Amino acid sequence: MANEEKQGAFEKFHPVETKRASEAIFEQVKNLIMRGELKPGDRLPSERNMMELFHRSRPTVREALRMLERSGYIRTIPGSNGAVVLKPNNKLLENSLKDALMVGHISLADISEYRRSSEVTTVIWAVHRRTEEDIQAMEQYLADMKNSIDDYETFISMDSHFHGLLAAASQNKVSVIFNRAFSKVNQAFMKDKLLSLPPEEKHAMACRVQAMHEAIFEAVRDQDEERAKEAMLVHMNAFSLDLQ
Repeated sequence: MANEEKQGAFEKFHPVETKRASEAIFEQVKNLIMRGELKPGDRLPSERNMMELFHRSRPTVREALRMLERSGYIRTIPGSNGAVVLKPNNKLLENSLKDALMVGHISLADISEYRRSSEVTTVIWAVHRRTEEDIQAMEQYLADMKNSIDDYETFISMDSHFHGLLAAASQNKVSVIFNRAFSKVNQAFMKDKLLSLPPEEKHAMACRVQAMHEAIFEAVRDQDEERAKEAMLVHMNAFSLDLQ
């Protein structure tokens, strides 16, 4: 029965007629996994069979398989007859959420509203749960950010990672997952906003971000919940994604 169900799932594959064929194959396989029609431990058809199912070349099929493996959906075993579907994990959730955010299925206004609430909650958790190791990591990271303040692309990527350190200090795994998924959207927004400014305004804005991060860090370090909430709200309101 199990083999018949898998065979039925494979019958839902259809030839790919697109210039970005590997992405289309990736989406078809991913969708079957996400719907549970392909389960952990199931094997995909061999490369040769997938070439026949999708009417595509071996390099195209292999690229789709590499994309699936990088995203955590499958594991390929050299010399075996078909890749194995993996058990869903945090990486799958992060990628699915990131995909939804990046392709515009969720509005910037919704993202901003959610982030404003979630970042405040995360910083409150961090105030009460942070360890000395968390404090040391954030302090060192802020020093590195300050040294990179005029290297704007590096500074932007570090901005998102600082929020990741706060999420880690919150000791809440869901907060860590959502933070990672949001980071790409945040970086894209900050890059567009910062790099569009004249040089003197770029520097001023980077200094402003740095000062806000330091205020958040100091409140977390001092375990001052009210100060941490206020500092995070100031930061979120100043750089909300739906600001024009």
